[in-house]
Amino acid sequence: GVTYKMKKFFILLLSSLLVLTACGKNYEISDIINKFKNEGLSVENLRKMEREDFGMAPMKTENAKIFTVSDGKNARILKFKNEDDLKEMKKYYEELGKSSAAFYSHVYIKDKFLIQMNGDIDDHVFEKYKKAMNEALN
Repeated sequence: GVTYKMKKFFILLLSSLLVLTACGKNYEISDIINKFKNEGLSVENLRKMEREDFGMAPMKTENAKIFTVSDGKNARILKFKNEDDLKEMKKYYEELGKSSAAFYSHVYIKDKFLIQMNGDIDDHVFEKYKKAMNEALN
């Protein structure tokens, strides 16, 4: 029969192959935006984020876009080079929301992407964007 060592080897081999294929696709913000469009979600006035769009937030993104969801309420979608920068940005938005309800915003991360949305936007609307982002990054 197959020895324990062989089994272990195959499991390791399989899992490393899975990791490799997961890294194989290099997603861009455009992949997520296209998914939003396909799902009929609003991405009005889509443009690259300028320095002033970041406000007090750390500017450590690889790529960043801002767009209007509804009634002049915006969302930002950011791509990061690494996990640390991503976590720092997420923490920034979360802390801001804790400091004042006026600054509350929806934040969700997947892989190296973060979506941040005006807190006045309904939760169920944000959920649709979150779901689309998840599907786009599969």
